[in-house]
Amino acid sequence: MEELMRFDGAAKKMAGNQLHREAKERDPLVDADVHTRIRIPFRIDDALMVRSLTYSAQMARTRIIGAMHGKYILIIEPSAKINDRISVTFDGDFLCSYFNNGFMHIFHSRYLKHLTEDVVCIDYPTKVEVHQIRKYRRIRVNIETECTVCGTADVFYAKMADISQGGCRLILNESARIVKGTNLSLTFNLPNEAFVSGLQTKVAGINGTEDSKATELGVAFSGPESELSKLSNFCEYCMYFDLEEPPRQV
Repeated sequence: MEELMRFDGAAKKMAGNQLHREAKERDPLVDADVHTRIRIPFRIDDALMVRSLTYSAQMARTRIIGAMHGKYILIIEPSAKINDRISVTFDGDFLCSYFNNGFMHIFHSRYLKHLTEDVVCIDYPTKVEVHQIRKYRRIRVNIETECTVCGTADVFYAKMADISQGGCRLILNESARIVKGTNLSLTFNLPNEAFVSGLQTKVAGINGTEDSKATELGVAFSGPESELSKLSNFCEYCMYFDLEEPPRQV
């Protein structure tokens, strides 16, 4: 019998112990194939995206608090926000997406039981699709961006054409005295409504566009951590919708 993964919080630990006892009481013949099942590299507190198979627009992000390989996964009960006052929980079967170490694992699951007020036990999958994801994927955007040349009062505006956790591409339609190595401070709104202010960057490359009417700047992000975390959350969320490699099933 495999050991149960760590659980956070007293109530969640109690729920884990309850499931662990139930697992021990099962008929060993029923679970004889447990070691031949797939193993997903779950980590405590990692995010798990859940999408309803009945209502495709019903989607929520939750987190993993424990698992027993081949048997079950413990998560915080997900709920999808309908509006500012109404949220709904999931029922029936749903699709799960889990990202770990450059790979997206996609599988079907369902509720097994509620353990505490906010902890649910879901079924461990027998099949999973695996997609490889670039570490710094470029996400296409169209964001008006305020750019300030650090150490000066020079301000200009650019269109952000794509973004990743490591940097972005800016398109300038006006002349600006920018050279490689220039430090810029960027301010803009992300599509998820997060406001990024004072993002510190350095110009890593300068190119002309195909029609030669604009200039492209490739910039690398350097801080502060508070703004980088907003970018990281946005980029990680986008991974669940834009997979680059065809899946391989395990």
